[in-house]
Amino acid sequence: MVDYMEGAYRRRVPEPGEELRAPQGRSAAERRRAQADIAHACERVSVDPGFVKLRRRFAIQAGLLVAAFLGSYLSYLLLSAYARDFMSVQIVDSVNVALVMGIGQFLLTFVLAWAFGRFSARSIDPLAEQVRNRAAEGSPGTGTAVHR
Repeated sequence: MVDYMEGAYRRRVPEPGEELRAPQGRSAAERRRAQADIAHACERVSVDPGFVKLRRRFAIQAGLLVAAFLGSYLSYLLLSAYARDFMSVQIVDSVNVALVMGIGQFLLTFVLAWAFGRFSARSIDPLAEQVRNRAAEGSPGTGTAVHR
C-alpha cells in the first residue's frame, strides 16, 4: 500500500561477515554514472504532477484519519476528567457511558484502519501504479528509468 513512499532505489545491505564491495566489471565512474542516472530519475518522479497528487491525497487521508482518532480520544479523555457525572450514567445494569466510550475507542480504531485500507485501494493505489509505470518507462529522450 505504501510501496510508493519507500523510494525508487535501495542499496543492498551486506550480510554479517560479508564485506561491501563493487560488482565485478564496473568501474567507479560507471557506478557514479548509474547513481546519477537514478538520482535524475528520482528527481523527475518527484516533480511529476501525478506523484505530487499522490502525496497530497495520502497526506490528506492520513491527516483526516489521525485527526478523527485524536479528536475522539481527546473527547473521551476530557469527558473522563471533567464530566464524571455524565460518564457515570448507567446504561444497563453495571455498564456505564465511560465503559461504552472506552470500548468504542477500540471499535473506532478498527473502523478507521478499515477505512484507510479501503480508501487507499480505491484512490491511492491506482494512482501509485500509474506513477510507478511512468517512472519505469522513463521520460523520452533520456534513456533512464527507475528500476526496482
